[in-house]
Amino acid sequence: MVAEDVDGFRVTQIDSSDVASEEPPSVADRDGVVGDSQRRSRSGFLLSRVGPWAVPIFLVLLFIGFSIATPTFGTVDNARIIITNQAVVVLLGMAIIVPLRAGDFDLSVSSVMIVSGATIGVLHSNGHSGLTAIAVAVLIGPVVGLFNGILVVKIGIDSFIATLGTLTIITGFVSLMTKGALITTFPEGLTNFAEHRILDFPMPVWVGWAIALALWYVFEKTPAGRYLLFIGGNRGSAQLAGLRVDGYRQGAFLLSGTLSAIAGVMFAGGLGSVDPSSGTSYLLPPITAAFLGASAITIGRFNVVGTLFAIYMLAVGITGLQLLGLDRWIANVFNGVCLLLAMAFAILLKNASAKWSAQR
Repeated sequence: MVAEDVDGFRVTQIDSSDVASEEPPSVADRDGVVGDSQRRSRSGFLLSRVGPWAVPIFLVLLFIGFSIATPTFGTVDNARIIITNQAVVVLLGMAIIVPLRAGDFDLSVSSVMIVSGATIGVLHSNGHSGLTAIAVAVLIGPVVGLFNGILVVKIGIDSFIATLGTLTIITGFVSLMTKGALITTFPEGLTNFAEHRILDFPMPVWVGWAIALALWYVFEKTPAGRYLLFIGGNRGSAQLAGLRVDGYRQGAFLLSGTLSAIAGVMFAGGLGSVDPSSGTSYLLPPITAAFLGASAITIGRFNVVGTLFAIYMLAVGITGLQLLGLDRWIANVFNGVCLLLAMAFAILLKNASAKWSAQR
């Protein structure tokens, strides 16, 4: 090896004799490197192929496991009850993934649901017609969505902080409006609609599935869905590409608020009562399902199908554990653990998929 100075720079040249004097790696060393590479490639391939279906597979395994442990769990009636009980969570899950897909949080979805449901009961008990009460309740959603959008998009407040503040404001307003009392008076037409069954499922279930189907179409089949994904992935590049980033983010908050208000209408009609202090208890399940769903079906993307699988997986897990004798506290623990595992699994799967793709 020869080193010399050329125009003030230190240049190192490699002599051919130095190269020739180096011993080549042994066959055993080469086989070891190749074997490790092949094993990593196989593991990356399996993760990239099986990983997106981990949540649906876990859902099936949970259902089978609890059915074996508790004979009353694995029945058609119990499955129907689980699906029915998750109708509102499905609507809130759809509401929350819209701004998440654009890179923003909306923590106010559950409070919007409660204030919308309570508004129907308060207006109807004060002599307003059912249609008027429902119309006002649904209108609350886009109003709150517009307010959130102004705070986040126009003023520039972090979406987590802004919507957390909105949640707190609405919670206080609901307590003022209802005086902290349970609301139980609702239009008969609304309750009759919510109790109407198709294939033995009440209407809130079908409304949630219909909205999920429509949202899936928007996300997967329209430019707007792709633009939201682009904005959520790289907002600066989306602006340079000429997208109306602020408009799409504002629209995401509007749609999120509207879906939350619809959830409130279904919640009031299906349950027949609204507890003004119950908003926060409905926040963690859709958030957990949204992030858990982002580690399923379409990795790294907030998507409708993954969120639905996650919602039902969480419901199966919590119901099964409670049937085994655990108290209600297990719901928050199970949701929190699943949220952390979802984040860790998504990172692991993303890294494994990237390594496998690089080795191809």
